Amino acid sequence: MRLTRCTGFLAVVAVVVTGCTTIRGTGTPAEIDVHTLDTGRYSAQPPTMSRIVDRVGYLRIEAARLAGAVLSPYSVDPAYAVGASAEAHTDTSSVTDYLYETTVPALTAHGFLVGFSTGSADSVMPLTKAVHGTREREGLTVTVLRFPGPEDAAAAAHDMDAADFAANPENTAVQLPDYPDAAAHWRPSVPTLGTTLAHDAFVIAILADARTTDLDRLVQTTQRYLRAELPELDHFEPTPPDQLSTLQQDPDHVLIRTLHASPHIPAPDGQGELVFTLPGYSNYVLDQGSRLPVLQRAVVDRVAVTPAALVFRTRDAAAAQQFVRDSAELGDPVNHRPVDPPDKVPGAVCRRDLDVVPAGEFRCFVSYGRYAALLLGQRLWETQQRAAAQYALLANSS
Repeated sequence: MRLTRCTGFLAVVAVVVTGCTTIRGTGTPAEIDVHTLDTGRYSAQPPTMSRIVDRVGYLRIEAARLAGAVLSPYSVDPAYAVGASAEAHTDTSSVTDYLYETTVPALTAHGFLVGFSTGSADSVMPLTKAVHGTREREGLTVTVLRFPGPEDAAAAAHDMDAADFAANPENTAVQLPDYPDAAAHWRPSVPTLGTTLAHDAFVIAILADARTTDLDRLVQTTQRYLRAELPELDHFEPTPPDQLSTLQQDPDHVLIRTLHASPHIPAPDGQGELVFTLPGYSNYVLDQGSRLPVLQRAVVDRVAVTPAALVFRTRDAAAAQQFVRDSAELGDPVNHRPVDPPDKVPGAVCRRDLDVVPAGEFRCFVSYGRYAALLLGQRLWETQQRAAAQYALLANSS
């Protein structure tokens, strides 16, 4: 999954990270007879999990797990508050969105398994490759790739750097004082620094960019991220390749609380149907500077993602209600207008978003217990019905 595509998963996350109008007053959820809600054609009964997951599906689950161990650069430097560069890698083709194609043979030769990329910057969206758009921002783009073992990762890192270095005759080697095993290089006329480092069974590739060719700043930015990221990878427990089929799509029972159009939850399909930890989900957030504090105050620890709905597990019921209120206060009001919430759903909030893709033009927030949910739609009446069904589903799952 990558946030820069305007379909599926993007439609959900883009709506979450855009602003909301301020809501006057707050409601306290009360026990109601959910059978009286207008849920339209949507079922309020918990869906069943798909039992058919292929190897790619399991790799997507593993990539979502890995995402939780790959820090958004914003978490290392709060100046890097603009995100929207994140993607899971289950094959080498998607890696070329971030790394040059010349590095692919190294990945293939040394047994690449799965990976994840993230990025954030201080102004406009982060670079993915050191090509067009330099000097417009300061930020980091990070790709973490997993290999069968440390020897494979070390060989891959060496070959990846060699291939990237040879791609341009102006490249000059750079030493990272705190990480002598890292291979880094830059072009003195371009304000970017590329770094490749093997760490256990992982290869970390970092692209640091800035507005000026200040090598010391690029080096320090890169080292600061590595100091924070390497311990995260040390705590991550990768699933052995021969045990991928033991992975659970919904181990914490959050996805099963998320509204689906059918009675069955499909396997991970590249558009979602996954559950992330908050660090993993935060990589997909555009406006990290304002959105992530809201998620953190609610102590969100799991986020279920589908093509048109999100469910957030918060600390408790009060936190879930506050999450809805806080989310409603974010963003530029000129781009939003309040619309009627679903009838009889306590505390529900709906609005029309004027600056997103049509599939997410209408959105409704509901909460029940420690769970908050966001429902997206292209028609108000249908989004209201879906929000009512989601509320009832949460109530029925408690």
